[in-house]
Amino acid sequence: MGDRWDLVVAGAGPAGCALAAKVAAAGCSVLLLERESEPGSGRDWIVDVARNTFEAAVVPEPATGELFEEPERTVLVSSDRACAIELLPAPVVPVRNAPYVRQLAAWAVDCGAVLRTSCAVADPIIEGDCVVGLRTAGRPSQAEEIRGTIVADCTGMGGALRRKTPPSWRLADAVAASDIVLARRETRAVEPAAAERAMQRNFMVDRVRIGRSGAQGVYSIETCFLDLRRRSIDILVGVKPGSGPDADTRFEQILRDRPYIGEKVFGDGGPIPIRKPLDTFVADGFVTLGDSACQVIPAHGSGTASALIAADLASASIIRALEQGRRDRQALWGYNHAFLSGRGALLAYYDVIRRHADTLTVDDLDLLLARGVLTAREVFSGLVPEAPTLGPAAVADKLRGGPGAVQLLLGFARSGMLAARVMKHYGDYPPFYRPGAVDDWVRRMPHARPKPGRGSGGL
Repeated sequence: MGDRWDLVVAGAGPAGCALAAKVAAAGCSVLLLERESEPGSGRDWIVDVARNTFEAAVVPEPATGELFEEPERTVLVSSDRACAIELLPAPVVPVRNAPYVRQLAAWAVDCGAVLRTSCAVADPIIEGDCVVGLRTAGRPSQAEEIRGTIVADCTGMGGALRRKTPPSWRLADAVAASDIVLARRETRAVEPAAAERAMQRNFMVDRVRIGRSGAQGVYSIETCFLDLRRRSIDILVGVKPGSGPDADTRFEQILRDRPYIGEKVFGDGGPIPIRKPLDTFVADGFVTLGDSACQVIPAHGSGTASALIAADLASASIIRALEQGRRDRQALWGYNHAFLSGRGALLAYYDVIRRHADTLTVDDLDLLLARGVLTAREVFSGLVPEAPTLGPAAVADKLRGGPGAVQLLLGFARSGMLAARVMKHYGDYPPFYRPGAVDDWVRRMPHARPKPGRGSGGL
C-alpha cells in the first residue's frame, strides 16, 4: 500500500478501536489493523468495567446484548471456606468483550477509519529516532511496509511494536512473570435440576456470585455465578504463573468436579499484565495504550476501563499534533501526563499494595478476612479503583482482630503509606517533555525495602 496515513493503529481491541474512531472523526486518515479475522475474536469473555467509564471516556455504551446478567449478591469466601463476607453492590458492569469490541470497531469504521483484518504486525519502522510506520508479519514476499505520521501500539500485553523500540525510549520493558496473572473465564450451560441438587456440596447459591480467594496463592481467585433460570454458570479462574497448575488446568478440574456443567456458550483465557503502567507511553511518532502500556488495575487485572480512558486522552493529543503538522514527543506529551498523573497514579498505588500482598501467605489472607481487617469496603475500593480511606473508628475495629491480625495490619499500613507517596509522585509526573525528564522522575520514585517479619515489609 503506497498510502501514507495520519494514524496507523495496530490492534483492534477496546483501546485501538476507540482511538481509531476518535481520530478518524476529527477528519484524519486512520488505518486500523487487526491480526484476527474479526475484531474481538481473540478475547471473547466477560470484562468488568466501572459504570461511569463510558461517559467519562466518551465512547458508546454497550448495546443490551453485550451486557451480562448481574448477580443479586456477591460473596467472598476464604480459601478454606470458613469465613465469608458479602461485598458491596459492584461498582462495575459486566460486559461481553467480543461483541462490544465489534461495536467499537463498527463505530471506528463509521467515523471514517479503514479496518484491515487478518493482518499481524511485526516491527516498527524507525528512521532518525522516529517511528514512521510499521511492517506487517508474514513471509518476506507477503510482508508490507505501512507508513504513518503516528503509529499506535494497541496489540495487548505482548506489545508487538513497543517491545522493539530502543531501550533508551523506556518503552521496551518486558512484563515479568511475577507481574502476570493467568486467567480463564467462561460461561457454560448447566443442567438445572442436577445443578440445584449439587449447590450445597459445591458451595453455590442460585444467582449469587461466590468468589474463593487464595485458592492457589494469595493472588488467585475462583468465582462461580450459577443462574438456574438462565441455565448457565459463569466461572472465572485466575492464578499467578509458577504457583501451581495454570488457569486452564484448574478450570478443567472444576468441570470434572461438576458434571452438570455442559457446553461452553462463550469464554476465553490468557495472560494479563498486573504491574504498574510503563514510565512513558510516547516517543517521536509513536504512542502505546491499553494492555500494551500495562494500563491494567493491579488489584484484579481488569484493563478495559483504562484502555477506553487512555484512548480518549491519546486521541486528543494526536489530533492536536496532526493539526499542527507535528509528531514529536513534545506534541504527544499531553497524553502521557494526563494519564500517568491521574489514573496512572491509582494504578501505581495498587501495584504497591499488590507487591506487598505477594509477601503474605494464604493463611495470612484467611486471617485478614476472618478478623475483619480485609472488608467489603477495601474490596470495593480496589474494584473502582480508588485509594481507600480509613477513619479512626475503622482502624480501631481492625485493631481488635488480635495480635496476628494487628501485625498484618501494620504491614499493610506501611505499604499503604508507601503507596500514598508513590501516588503523590505520579501526580507530579513531568507536565512537559524535556530530555531526561522521565529518567529524573523515575530516580525520585519513593521506594522501601522489605523488612523482616511476616507480612510486615513494603516493596
